[in-house]
Amino acid sequence: MVLPIIAVIWAVVLLPPFLRNRREGRPTHSVVSFRRQLSTLERARPSVLGHGYMPVRRAEGLRRAEVRKRRRDILGGLIGATALSLLGALALGGLFVAGFACCTVLLAGYTMLLIQVQKQAAERAAKVRVLVPPAQRRPEPAFALRRSASS
Repeated sequence: MVLPIIAVIWAVVLLPPFLRNRREGRPTHSVVSFRRQLSTLERARPSVLGHGYMPVRRAEGLRRAEVRKRRRDILGGLIGATALSLLGALALGGLFVAGFACCTVLLAGYTMLLIQVQKQAAERAAKVRVLVPPAQRRPEPAFALRRSASS
């Protein structure tokens, strides 16, 4: 007697949303629903040319010369800050000593990071070989061999 009552209660709870979804044409499968929502989002995103949208330029997109210049500028700034804080520590002492210590640690850390990046780049250059697809390979030159008969 208890099981049929529970079944009726479940049917009353679950059947109306199921029928409503079927009537409205909404899919019951979550993947189909997700794809529909994703396509709606793709259509709603701003276009690159139409709305003045400018993508953020990140370090990965910078040219090598720009990256080198930026790193050189940062290194120069750290060297300058360390030199100025050293002069201040020698002349005035006090808080400038702590500033000099901080600048020295930052300079040493940045230099170590630069060395690590250079090692990784050299290692990557040594390990990575560019593979040319077979369609773009040039065929080996075939030399015609001339036979000479001495008869």
